[in-house]
Amino acid sequence: MVATLALGLAGGALFAASYASSEEAILARSHERRDAVARRVEARVESELEVASQEIDDLERSMQHGVTSADDAAAIEARLFADLLDHPTLSDVTLTRGGQGGLVWQVSVFRTTPDPASEVWTRRIRREDGALVSEVRRRPRGGSLLAVAFAREPGTPEDPTKHATYEVTASPANAGRTVWSDLSYSELDRALPAAERRIVVTAQKTVDDVPGHFAGVVRAGILGRTIDELPRMGADDVDPGAPARAFLCDPRGRLLTRLAPGDPVVVLGDDLRVVPASVPPEVAAALAHPDATSLRFEAGGTQWRATFRPVPHTQDWRVGIVAPETYYTRDLRALRDRFLAALAALAAVALLAGALVLRPLRRSLARVVAATARMRRFDLTPTPADAPLREVAEVMEGVERAKTSMRALGHYVPLDLVRQLHAANEEPRLGGELVELSLMFTDIEGFTSLAERLDPDALARALGAYLEAMTGGVRSTEGTLDKFIGDAVMAFWNAPLRAEDHALRACRAVLACRKATRALYASPAWEGRAPLVTRYGLHTGRVMVGHFGAPERFSYTALGDGVNLAARLESLCRHYGVVTLASEAVVQAVGSAMAFRLVDKVAVKGKRTAVRVYELLEAPRPELRVYEEAFAAYLGRDFARVKDLLQALPDDPPSRVLAERCDAMLGDAPPPDWDGVYVARTK
Repeated sequence: MVATLALGLAGGALFAASYASSEEAILARSHERRDAVARRVEARVESELEVASQEIDDLERSMQHGVTSADDAAAIEARLFADLLDHPTLSDVTLTRGGQGGLVWQVSVFRTTPDPASEVWTRRIRREDGALVSEVRRRPRGGSLLAVAFAREPGTPEDPTKHATYEVTASPANAGRTVWSDLSYSELDRALPAAERRIVVTAQKTVDDVPGHFAGVVRAGILGRTIDELPRMGADDVDPGAPARAFLCDPRGRLLTRLAPGDPVVVLGDDLRVVPASVPPEVAAALAHPDATSLRFEAGGTQWRATFRPVPHTQDWRVGIVAPETYYTRDLRALRDRFLAALAALAAVALLAGALVLRPLRRSLARVVAATARMRRFDLTPTPADAPLREVAEVMEGVERAKTSMRALGHYVPLDLVRQLHAANEEPRLGGELVELSLMFTDIEGFTSLAERLDPDALARALGAYLEAMTGGVRSTEGTLDKFIGDAVMAFWNAPLRAEDHALRACRAVLACRKATRALYASPAWEGRAPLVTRYGLHTGRVMVGHFGAPERFSYTALGDGVNLAARLESLCRHYGVVTLASEAVVQAVGSAMAFRLVDKVAVKGKRTAVRVYELLEAPRPELRVYEEAFAAYLGRDFARVKDLLQALPDDPPSRVLAERCDAMLGDAPPPDWDGVYVARTK
């Protein structure tokens, strides 16, 4: 009986240690759940801000293409009125038409209250007999564009071009760049008391009516009430009904969103901030450390966890997520309660069964628990399967066989996919999902001739060393190696492991592969052979990714037009004499993080739609700006000027291709509907 009691105490101690370890692990991973909520809130904030930015870009394109005249204030009013009706989160849109003599005119279309269904008015400021006058078109709720005429407002308005919002945006340093405001009162409500003024976040940008011809400054405002709702909506998207509290704040821990609908907004220094009458203690404690990525603290007698995440394209805003620790450990505590109840029942049975049976059983069960726990952690290292009890030994042997199968599976499919299937305890099923991926195709130039020169063993060694270097480059950026097709490689990013910067990772993988293969060719393992030339094709787009094949044999891969485009770009490298071609989608996703140069506007084989293709550079090359200037002249049919410009790049392969094309154009002028697109005839 003493031994049985000791066994019970030992089991309880083992469970306590396991419980403490599991609780610690769960709380450590809780940051990932809060970060997921923060990312969703961040995405919603960016999405709403993009409405204002996109509205400005759309208006500029409309003017550049002659759809809307920048000199026609009535046409501008009609356009802004339609845009405001289409976007209920916009508070106002304003175009300030300025010139060297100051204001030409300003048209503002705005909602009169934060309610999206409120009246939509127009204010127009213009010059009359040398003086500025202000007129307002006060439409009734739901009124049409011309429902009422303009009515003169008393007094002389200030010149909007003298305001800081116009001068800063129109300065050379901000030309063509979107300038975002912080939380602020609407510029259109200057004459109203603070309690009646609308709270907005605005985007301002200089716009051109034709390329290079200044048209004025456009300002678009997002209703502050919309920003208030985003944290709650984003949190409910990821974890509906959770006790987590989400909010936006600045680097000083001051709130940008209301915690309750009636929370007042006040001016603090130069900033507009929310100052609730009552701040929950857990939020107040978290706001004291807004620069912390992850935070643990006690408030109101409860342990809390907080996560902060910066929001890009804002005035250094941060998303804050606060949740009690008990929310993450509730399932573990329920499991603990059930386990303790089961343990008590087991102890009662154990007292009756006797110490001789319990002693070997405890040792065997401990081994099973440890083995399964290691397997849950994806620790697949082999362990001895022997055990005193035959049944336990069979279980251990089954666990070892399962680990062996999983280790073998990892050699054929992406290891991250194996982890996901293991964690979900499910088998793969035929089917896929539409996901935005960044894809890479590679091929070796002249590999067939190399294969003919080498005996089979030497060819196998060379190809194995080459593919090992390429695999290392892909895995260094957490990419998924889809397949080898002879000497070709297909890889993609953002599945199964999600990565917001997947396009940047794909570009870095190309550079890593280049570096790895250069090191291989310089090493003794290459046996003095001539270096190989590898071509790369990169594209970012939405494709189908998942398990495809027959019911008894799957392949985790990607399918779709985006995959074909990446492959076509790889083969186009040979035409232009470059090693890497990337689509415009890749360049837009990466931005200034990598160096690119525009090569051509191409319709690849099998496609009617043309895409701009770019060469990925290992470092910026300022001299290639001549090529881009020449390409612009090419699109403008100035073929003689193209040839003159390209004389500065005699050793640049794409320049030679473009020069030869211009020779043909000078000999046989293209038709009037020629748009500069090169149609690839081969794959």
